[in-house]
Amino acid sequence: MKIKNLFFLLLAVSLNQYCFSQNNPQLDKVKEYVEANLPRLYDSSLNYINVQPRGRLNYMYPLYQLFKQETKFRQIETDNGYYDEMSNALSFLGDYKGALEYHSKKYEEPDDITVKQIHRTVSELKNVYHADARKYISFLAKNYRVIMINEAHDKPLHRAFTLSLLEDLYKKGFRYFAMEMLNNYPNHTLDRVTSASGYFTNEPVAAELARTALGIGYKLVSYEDTAATNHTASERDSIQAKNINDIIIGDPSAKILVLAGYGHIAKKTSDKNYVPMAMAFKKLSGIEPLSIDQTNMTEGSEIAYGKAFYQSYIEKFDIGVASIAMLGNEAINITNDENYDVVIIHPPTAYRDGRPLWLALGGLRQPVYVKPTVKETFLVQAYYENETKLNGPGELIPADQTYVPTNKENYLLYLRKGKYLVTFRDITYRLIGKLTIEVN
Repeated sequence: MKIKNLFFLLLAVSLNQYCFSQNNPQLDKVKEYVEANLPRLYDSSLNYINVQPRGRLNYMYPLYQLFKQETKFRQIETDNGYYDEMSNALSFLGDYKGALEYHSKKYEEPDDITVKQIHRTVSELKNVYHADARKYISFLAKNYRVIMINEAHDKPLHRAFTLSLLEDLYKKGFRYFAMEMLNNYPNHTLDRVTSASGYFTNEPVAAELARTALGIGYKLVSYEDTAATNHTASERDSIQAKNINDIIIGDPSAKILVLAGYGHIAKKTSDKNYVPMAMAFKKLSGIEPLSIDQTNMTEGSEIAYGKAFYQSYIEKFDIGVASIAMLGNEAINITNDENYDVVIIHPPTAYRDGRPLWLALGGLRQPVYVKPTVKETFLVQAYYENETKLNGPGELIPADQTYVPTNKENYLLYLRKGKYLVTFRDITYRLIGKLTIEVN
């Protein structure tokens, strides 16, 4: 089937931010606090966003920086980079709605003519049906030694889906899980999850992904270029490819699942000066990887046109689970993007009391309502009790956390069965209460 190649028609168009109404009372409270106060331990000289001031995790600190020195960080990061940092900070805090809203601020909405073209293109799709993406990828896995899947760093949904693949792939012989987000310096921890495991593994769903992989029996592999800031994009990707190929050299029978950001897993390139990691890996190893994109056909997409295409698509097709578009007995790349073998179409997120339902991780976790023990509570965090005995307080990554209260003045967390230490923090990130709970 030949699909009109309209999806990337506007890639060359400059994407400017547009006005967006942010309706987030909790975030407004943070902004008001920061504008009126100097947060504890605040360092105005930092030129980067820091989630570990003085080496201890503080999930509110990036928001303090982004609100306290907005002009400075817009100049350093550019406006789009500023919105990226806001989106990342909110995703870390468990505010997925807020993360999506800031993600969308980067894009100018397509004009009416373009939107009509999109609707026409989608309306002309005939005989398309959808297969369950997890089952389809599990079916394909027998034909591949290396599977590469991408993520948008501010969309933990992509990590939740990757987690859903782990059991099936392990049964098919995959034993290595290479994660771009893992710290590749000597101080990393790859046999357990701590703040030293990596920057993005400090995000609770990412930490849960790593914990789950370890629990199943995977060996975590860090493969990032440790000198990426001094290298070109191609040099960085080539080093990543070499580090993944080193697994094959050390274990010729190895099967590897690779999680990377965005276009690193592209198998083609239109830029003569850039060779993506997947291309470099194939050339180096001679192994054809399966490349799976999650970023284009998901809420917000990665460009304004993609966002509009996605919205039009899900209006036509009822997508209830992460899916692959099919025609006859073959998968089709609905975006007509030849960089990837498979494109996952994620359904729109459904919420319960402000929290995404996909946080249940396919039934591994259940909704748990927690009533604060202290009136000044702003942020609620749940930590695995066994991890509190192994790691220092500033190293612990929550199983889940949220600053979004329900209308009953409690907080909804998604947790596995087990024992937890629940902490309550005020808007200054000061610890003001603790509670031990058991989820049955």
